[in-house]
Amino acid sequence: MSDGKSGYKKVNGLNMYFEIHGSGKPLLLLHGQFATASMFYPILPELTHHRQVVLIEQQGHGHTDDIDRPLSFAQMGQDTAELLRQLGITGVDVFGYSGGGTVALQLAKSNPQLIRKLALASTVYSMDGYFPYIVEGLKHASAEAFPSQMKQEYERVAPHPENWPKLIAKGAQMANKLNKEDFLEPAQLQQITLPVLLIIGDNDIIRPEYAHEMAKLLRTKPVVVTGDHASYITNQPQSLLDHLIKFFEFPVN
Repeated sequence: MSDGKSGYKKVNGLNMYFEIHGSGKPLLLLHGQFATASMFYPILPELTHHRQVVLIEQQGHGHTDDIDRPLSFAQMGQDTAELLRQLGITGVDVFGYSGGGTVALQLAKSNPQLIRKLALASTVYSMDGYFPYIVEGLKHASAEAFPSQMKQEYERVAPHPENWPKLIAKGAQMANKLNKEDFLEPAQLQQITLPVLLIIGDNDIIRPEYAHEMAKLLRTKPVVVTGDHASYITNQPQSLLDHLIKFFEFPVN
């Protein structure tokens, strides 16, 4: 995408990448783990009709080079908050997908004043939100286990394209450590008072009963769209877009 502006900010030791597209009220999109901001390009044109859309890339992902620091959802939340401050953005709507949703929860926990509304797709607040085989897959992740297009997109934009296996290895280390600060307790979810939209695919890697319980804690109801963990964004995004636009445009009480 070349119609917006892009750049870097020095954030907590990172040279953190961002893109800004369109104009209007700010909408921040947070990519999934091992993905890049370009995963949102299929939905970007429609979102930029009425919004200023901000895309960022987390530590070791995409254009943002890795540093000598473990991967951590809590740290990513802090990095995101600092980047928003440097960009002068407050009152932002946030859409977090998968690992980006977990980062969005960290942002909502620690910096709720920055956020207006929160949309979460295929998101967990604890590892047991995934089916057990997914948890094992994350803990023993290998570079060969992920779709080739993820690797290709990383290599297309990363400062060091050869580091794809290192990114996967650091993600596996994070899954194995299960640091308490990287996830939320149910009581912390209940403390989030922002309006929340919670979306899962009907063939997702999230346990449906977990999504329903998570929705209760956030005082909302889960919205189920057709697709697996990725296809409802990459292949058939219109249903997702309809839900996002309706949610974000509805006035906050």
